Amino acid sequence: MAQPTSIAPARLLATTPLPLLFPLLLPLLFAGKNVSAADAELEPQVSRASGMPQNVSTPLREITREQLQSINFINTEDAVRDQPGIIVRKRYIGDPNATLGMRGSNMFQTTRSLVFADGMPLHYHLQTRYSGAPRWSVVAPAEIQQVDILYGPFAAEYSGNAMGGVVNIQTRLPDEREISIEGSSFVQDYDRIGRKQQLSGQRLYTSWGERFGNLQLLAGFQRLQNDGQPQSFYYSAEKPTAGSAASGGIQGRDSKGNPVLYYGDAGIADTLTDLYKIRARYNLPDGEVRASLVYEQRQNNNTDARSLIRDAGGNTVYSGNISQDGHNYSLSGSSFRHSRQDRHSLLSALGVTLPIAGSWYWQADISQFDILKDEQIRSARNPADPAWDGSGDIQNFRDTGWQTADIKSGTQRLFGRRDMNLLLGYHYGDYQLELEKGAYDYAAGQSAGQTPLSGGETRIQAMFADYGWQFTNTLDLTLGLRHERWQGLNGFKGNDVNPDRNESAVSPKFSLGWQLAPLWHSRYSLARAVRFPIVEELYENASNDDVQQIANASLKPETGIHHNLNIQFDDGRQSLQINLFYEKIRDTIFNQSGIYADAFGNPLTISSFLNIDRVSTRGADISLQRRALFMPQLDVRFNATALRSRIDKNDGVADSEGKDMPRIPRWSQNLTLTWHQSTALDFSTSVRHISDSYNELDNSDHEQRVFGAIDAYTFIDAKMRYQFNRHAQLSVGADNITDRVAYVHHPYPSRTLYLEGGYRF
Repeated sequence: MAQPTSIAPARLLATTPLPLLFPLLLPLLFAGKNVSAADAELEPQVSRASGMPQNVSTPLREITREQLQSINFINTEDAVRDQPGIIVRKRYIGDPNATLGMRGSNMFQTTRSLVFADGMPLHYHLQTRYSGAPRWSVVAPAEIQQVDILYGPFAAEYSGNAMGGVVNIQTRLPDEREISIEGSSFVQDYDRIGRKQQLSGQRLYTSWGERFGNLQLLAGFQRLQNDGQPQSFYYSAEKPTAGSAASGGIQGRDSKGNPVLYYGDAGIADTLTDLYKIRARYNLPDGEVRASLVYEQRQNNNTDARSLIRDAGGNTVYSGNISQDGHNYSLSGSSFRHSRQDRHSLLSALGVTLPIAGSWYWQADISQFDILKDEQIRSARNPADPAWDGSGDIQNFRDTGWQTADIKSGTQRLFGRRDMNLLLGYHYGDYQLELEKGAYDYAAGQSAGQTPLSGGETRIQAMFADYGWQFTNTLDLTLGLRHERWQGLNGFKGNDVNPDRNESAVSPKFSLGWQLAPLWHSRYSLARAVRFPIVEELYENASNDDVQQIANASLKPETGIHHNLNIQFDDGRQSLQINLFYEKIRDTIFNQSGIYADAFGNPLTISSFLNIDRVSTRGADISLQRRALFMPQLDVRFNATALRSRIDKNDGVADSEGKDMPRIPRWSQNLTLTWHQSTALDFSTSVRHISDSYNELDNSDHEQRVFGAIDAYTFIDAKMRYQFNRHAQLSVGADNITDRVAYVHHPYPSRTLYLEGGYRF
């Protein structure tokens, strides 16, 4: 039986063999035969249908379909999990809250990253923290052809929400009739804190595609069902009040090193997601029209909460005061409640790219996202608890969604000159959220009705321009400017109404590129970025047992100054990229909390979004890729990131000044080796390492490998893939082969095994 353990932290540099590989890999990258620029043209490229200018001011990483096939690629977010400066908090397969952090923006600052699929927004800027994850699941892994990652807000076409970066997913459409089916099965043997159980899941994807002349169509369906490990463990510190004699609890520590008794878990996270999708593209001589319609139904159930505590008669204890081994503890009655969530959403998008005059192109993309139903029902206590009276509560999101529009016009030959380009554009975004809550008769399955609790709306309009000039053979300049007008509207809490807000911001951009040698390039980029508050931060108020969330309608926008120096080499077979970056952000919006006593003396956590006066981040990353290392069969990919994100000033929590920003590791490294045994058979091994970090602003949580900790880990993964022919493929794999125990507040999965196969007609 695995138990909570105490391990002394090493906060500055995590001890791991992986960083030692860097000085070895650097000379190996350039060992062997040199590849000419002509040879580089033989490498496959993803075509771009648009004649619009391509942004060069932002550091770029490209992930090909071939690279994705070398990892265990079950969920769409897996595509970016091993990239430099990126953290994906994927707690289990099918996790609806797989949040994304990039560089100096942590995994709970989800409004600092943008995610698109063929121009359709997947980022979820209605909420942030754990509930603000991109809607990864509306794109099936089988659809993805390539992923581009842009770091930082250096392009004027992206808002201040790109402070961390941008993920652009490019999907494929068939050129002829195509019917495909893929299936995956996965299993983990789970053994943590009193629960030993085999957990399993399956994924099925099937699609039909056809081409009718210039029209390409694809209709797809994906079902994902998985039993994830319990995400929360319940514990109690020692109490002065004695209770009835009991046994079964497990002695351990909390994230701050205090002794506690673990008395149960939240139960298996049972997830079922159905995805229905239709995509179309009509190809024009110099442009295209594209459309997507995505319906998703998701169910998340936790009805398996387990108490470890037994009384003298062997009966399960769910609540009240107990005494075990001469110490007194208290069990919260709401710990073992059951919950069921049912969510239905509809996402539609329409886009067009057309030539308009000469070398000028015009592009427009519009999208609408609607939550058709998002209902969470919870029992007040565990139904097996003798103290339960059948009551519960229900929470709904109504009138919640967004509408966006982007219009761009650009040319790669400004004034007929090949050395100049220009991109002009307009952006509109409107986001609405309304939260309702009420009592629910859980035993009878009846609602007593809900009343609006809180909500509001934000709206933003922006105009931008990016101008590029190649003024010598080796030097180029990009200048950008973005003007934004933001509004906070219709905010309310119960019967109280917030005053509307109107603010504007201007964000200039600068980038200078220098070609050092035929295959060597460098670039310095500088940008100002402004990130305005979102609906949840301003208007969502919620009370949940012993936690109360208070919105802050007076939040200031975040304002950042960002620098990046990039040096890269690429000849098509081998590449090296180095980035040195620095950012300073004023008025960082962050959820801060404190523990107080309610009217009955019970602990009550009150949290709210507040501004941190100044946060600075310094860092560097390096990425190496090499095909045919020593021998034609071996490919290698390696990257490493070192950074320090520091709270320089925070009048709200003075104890946090000089401390690390939470959930941002100082070190991360990723290594993938792929052995091409034959044209049909590949073997891959990956090593993912990350250093530990903190969950608290004052960095007071220092314990490791316990619930609530943000642990260091080294996960070793492997995959074997066999391509029988152009139609059929089979793969087997494993994640976390060494069964490493690690927490990202919640536990990461144990060793997980995969079996996947597919056939394309």
